[in-house]
Amino acid sequence: MTIQVKRVSGTRLKVVSGQHRLSTQLAINGKADVQDIETGEKLAAHRVDGEIVVLTSPAAAAAQSAAAAVISKAAKL
Repeated sequence: MTIQVKRVSGTRLKVVSGQHRLSTQLAINGKADVQDIETGEKLAAHRVDGEIVVLTSPAAAAAQSAAAAVISKAAKL
């Protein structure tokens, strides 16, 4: 079952289907995949400092790559 969201204004999204699943996945994994019902775009929702942040797939991949680079450099210290 896909968690579906809809843009309500600017950068604000509303969950239209799968609120419980979203809450559960964020609690367990800290992230969840969601889909914009208007564009079909796949997005990555993350819990950051108690807030839910939603990123496009390329932005999520870039953030993951940057985090991996920082961790790798820190491990070499």
